[in-house]
Amino acid sequence: LPAVLEYVFDADTDRRRLGQAPRVSFLGRRPSDPEHQFSDTVELPRQHARACVKATFQLQDSIRDKLRPIAVTLAYGIQGAGATRQSRGAARQSRGAALPPLSPVL
Repeated sequence: LPAVLEYVFDADTDRRRLGQAPRVSFLGRRPSDPEHQFSDTVELPRQHARACVKATFQLQDSIRDKLRPIAVTLAYGIQGAGATRQSRGAARQSRGAALPPLSPVL
C-alpha cells in the first residue's frame, strides 16, 4: 500500500509574521492556495522510495527589498493518517491471529 504525503511550501513566512506582504508568488499553485503557498500530494510506492517535487515562485514586480533572503518552509504529513484509527477493543487480537496491515508513520 503506497504512502501518500501531503505537503505545503510557504514562502516569506518571517516577513508575513511582521504583517508585511509576501514578496513572491508561486507559479502553478492550486486556485485555493494563497499566492505565497504551494500545496500538493506525492505518492511513495514503497519504503525507501524517493520522489522529487519542483515548485517555482517569482518575485513580485513592486518589491523593493530584493536583498534579504526569502525563507521557504515545508510542512508535510501522511494523507488520511488520522482517519484509520480503531477503538481499543477492536484493536485487540487473539493470540496467533494475523495483524492487520500497518499504516506508515513519519
